[in-house]
Amino acid sequence: MIDKLIEKKKQGKALNMEDYYLAVDYLLKSGVDSKIVNFFLCLDSFGMSKKEVMYLALAMRDSGRVLTFNQAVFEKHSTGGVGDSTSVVLIPLIASLGYKIIKTTGKSLVFTNGSADRFGAIPGFNVKLTDNDIKTVLDETNACVLSHNGDICPADRLLFDVMEGYNLANNLNFVAASIACKKLASGARMVFVDVKYGYAAVIQRYSQAKKVAKLLKYIFKQNGVECVVVLTNTVQTIGNGIGNAIEVADAIEVLRGKKNMLRNISVRYAVEMIYKINKKYSRAELGNIVANALDNGYAYDQFLKIVKSQGGSVESVKNNRIFKPYHSVDFVCTKNGYVGNINSILLGELVRKLCANSHDNNIGFRLNVKIGDLVRVGDRLLTFYYKDVKDVEKYADVITGSISLTEVKIAPIYPITKVIR
Repeated sequence: MIDKLIEKKKQGKALNMEDYYLAVDYLLKSGVDSKIVNFFLCLDSFGMSKKEVMYLALAMRDSGRVLTFNQAVFEKHSTGGVGDSTSVVLIPLIASLGYKIIKTTGKSLVFTNGSADRFGAIPGFNVKLTDNDIKTVLDETNACVLSHNGDICPADRLLFDVMEGYNLANNLNFVAASIACKKLASGARMVFVDVKYGYAAVIQRYSQAKKVAKLLKYIFKQNGVECVVVLTNTVQTIGNGIGNAIEVADAIEVLRGKKNMLRNISVRYAVEMIYKINKKYSRAELGNIVANALDNGYAYDQFLKIVKSQGGSVESVKNNRIFKPYHSVDFVCTKNGYVGNINSILLGELVRKLCANSHDNNIGFRLNVKIGDLVRVGDRLLTFYYKDVKDVEKYADVITGSISLTEVKIAPIYPITKVIR
């Protein structure tokens, strides 16, 4: 059967919805075998129409549970970038304003962290929930963080294995189908997608990010789901931390009122989400409302409720025990200048490498500068949190080379390039 689909594609014919349901059914029953790998390699070589991308998304959506709700529910997704914990801020922020939000999350691809990795850094936090659990958590907290690695979109998990194992992580059609299937399965009626591009993202070029955005807009529109897509440049991290636990700690600081780029971007995301379905207030008015939820602690209180409702350790949050570094060393500036480049992908890959075997959440980096900042001799550029001193010696030159300076003044860079409403 798979051979016939491959042959059909090689003949230049488009596959129909039934074909994709047959392929996904085979994937579920047989796993990642040579035939299904050849099928996806064929799709990669011969391309897919936007209808085919939608058919693949729908087939993967229906491979497991599909949630339904009697009221409007938000969803948020990011294609992945180093040092971005906006979801950890955004979920309790939206929930504190009285809106329902669900976050289906998975493991990371390549060098980026997934939301499942970040929330997994909170001791006891459970993302594998039953239907009854989901409804209970939503009723209690207006929010729910849910792994799709269980019985929601099980075919998507297998597609991840194909993409990782056979150099298909950059196939934009697969990326779009993977995003769409989880959001359609979550029962959301309004989806916010952050499509990241650049050298510190899975998607490299702006033109590729636009293609993914257009595919998602098409799929969601065809299925009656409101959608906003932002295109975000990953020339630098949004947050200051790189590493699961430190990124959560960064988000908690914002929830407690800290003002920085992570807060600014999270507020912008929240405004765009709410304005899509509620035109009662202007965007400026919504900006004030959202900022007030952070400044007055409403979002932080909601975060504590979400953590408790999903089995996480509230005490670890309250006592700043999410991130528990072993040792740290500062890398300082050796000359005056302006920060010209931050190679966050290098730092993200290094954290992933150091944590590959131990899954240690307490290793990472804290960036103390952004592109365009004026720095002087002795200023801290970044802090490395490590377990083995040998790693400091081994990677010192690599870490030092991750931040470059210039004598020419550079304007600060705002990450959001475009909003597609």
